[in-house]
Amino acid sequence: MSRVPEAKDFTPIFDCQLQVRVSDLNYGNHVGNDRILGYLHEARVLWLASHELSEIDVGGCGTIMAASALDYKSQAMLGQSLTVELGIGAVSGSRFTLLYRISQTDSGATVALGATDMSCFDYQRQRPVRIPSSLATLLVPDTRE
Repeated sequence: MSRVPEAKDFTPIFDCQLQVRVSDLNYGNHVGNDRILGYLHEARVLWLASHELSEIDVGGCGTIMAASALDYKSQAMLGQSLTVELGIGAVSGSRFTLLYRISQTDSGATVALGATDMSCFDYQRQRPVRIPSSLATLLVPDTRE
């Protein structure tokens, strides 16, 4: 059930560099699968912050993850610099999909491809809400900064 885009179809709108730490490693001496999802989270938070937004306030509501998918392509090792790219997938109502590619900064080799389905969420009322305009402008191609 791969919903993750192939690298050739991926159009990034944001990227950041992360360093593999010893705490990211698993028993195989490479980055653990749980840490890969954490790298996507880090990129998402940095992308929102670059637009003066946060996961708890994207314009009057927060965001919540509804689903995630990862395809692992190669290992990442201690000390490597990784580039995490973020792009936009489907957008509808209260939901949007973020797409990711993690690659080795030096070689460009793809480490993982990922997707997260996000919903805008009113945490006080405990229900999904429509995407606010402050976030919608970042998600729609012809209105992105």
